[in-house]
Amino acid sequence: MPNRDGTGPEGKGPMTGRGMGDCVIRITSSRQELDLLVNQVQLLQAQLEKTRAKIKAIKRKATVSK
Repeated sequence: MPNRDGTGPEGKGPMTGRGMGDCVIRITSSRQELDLLVNQVQLLQAQLEKTRAKIKAIKRKATVSK
């Protein structure tokens, strides 16, 4: 984790890299916890959208190849 600031290797938050770093984040305020949780929700939503798009593409491809 660059700079040990809890942002992960690409600024996407902890636990988003290869698991090679120190993922411990010292939360000192509820505002920091809120920010981390909001970032985590945004990351998960983006991953869910990509997964749904991939599922849709696979289904479309399976329908066309029949």
